[in-house]
Amino acid sequence: MSDTAAETAVARLSPDARRLLWILTRALPPVPETLVEKVFARESVEDERFRQIGRMIDAFERMPPASRPEMPAMPDEVKQRIAALREAGEPERPDLEPLVGELVEARLVSRAPLLEGGAAMGLEATEAAALAVTAWMEARPEERAGQDEAQVLIAFGERYGAAFVASVEGKVPGGTKEAGIEAGITATSYFLAAGAPAALAAMFGEAVRAANDASIVGPVAGAVEEKGGLDVLLGAFDAQNDALGHAGMLAALAGYHKDAGDLGKAIALEMRALAPLARLDNVVPRAIVHLRVSELMEVAARRDESAAHLVAAILYRALSGLEFRAEIRVLVQRLGRDRGYTLPVVAALLEDPSFADLARFVRAKGVPALDVQADLDALTTQLKQHIGA
Repeated sequence: MSDTAAETAVARLSPDARRLLWILTRALPPVPETLVEKVFARESVEDERFRQIGRMIDAFERMPPASRPEMPAMPDEVKQRIAALREAGEPERPDLEPLVGELVEARLVSRAPLLEGGAAMGLEATEAAALAVTAWMEARPEERAGQDEAQVLIAFGERYGAAFVASVEGKVPGGTKEAGIEAGITATSYFLAAGAPAALAAMFGEAVRAANDASIVGPVAGAVEEKGGLDVLLGAFDAQNDALGHAGMLAALAGYHKDAGDLGKAIALEMRALAPLARLDNVVPRAIVHLRVSELMEVAARRDESAAHLVAAILYRALSGLEFRAEIRVLVQRLGRDRGYTLPVVAALLEDPSFADLARFVRAKGVPALDVQADLDALTTQLKQHIGA
């Protein structure tokens, strides 16, 4: 179809069909019909979730009081959001079938199964259609129903992002790891194209906290880096004061490079993850990162540095009164391989500028370095005796 023919065909469409075509041509083809319907309806993933919570509350309140379990406390802002959505009423549920038929009949869009033999259908617009509808909407923005291009891209990104997070959480029956990774990479492409680092940070913040399957998160983190979006994403985490998200993103990327065989890059990224974690009162994430750094450095034959990070992991947990079984297990393994294995002197470690955060933590606990050293020596001696027995 020529550009002139496409312009004529676009002009003859109904306004809703034109808006559907405009939305389709903002997306990465082929576009699943189910996703187009959601974006066309202009309801966000977050609103959908709140509506679902509202329906669950309604069902709960219909239960007989005697058999009704105790309802967990709900924040006021969640109650207010649910109330506002109820007042607004149910969102538009458009019937896209006649609109799609209109676009296909005008030869502006093709429709085909997304997978061979599959029932799910995908839509793809011609290049001429994209040019024609773009020009039309630029001249008549009122036909976009309040959406601009960035909002459409973000809406698609949020849908793919929700699928990615669900995959990480293991909530997709029959879903594959590869499909979860693909959804995350697609969402990343949409968010970066929309210039929406906050939305990208929100997606990764959920994913790294779920972290049921880090092997899904890692490749998507790698895609962010490859697309040049890492610094923008980390800046968004900082703007949201999300230290865990910042550190979790770096840790996921470290795991990706570790799996690719680049230990040096993995170590450097894990070390970077310590900086945002220093802003948190909770020291457990710091202990976890130090232990991961220690194990990576052990594999890289950087034994002295590895031992220093193992001590840091032990001290963060022990001086907080927390169990440190994982750290003990690592120490036992190393002592079992080499009875001469030694840990660094605590006083010297606390003077090392790269362990300044640890030094501040130990000082805040008010425990003299000599006492810490004595306890660490006693622990090592006890473990050696246990191994020898």
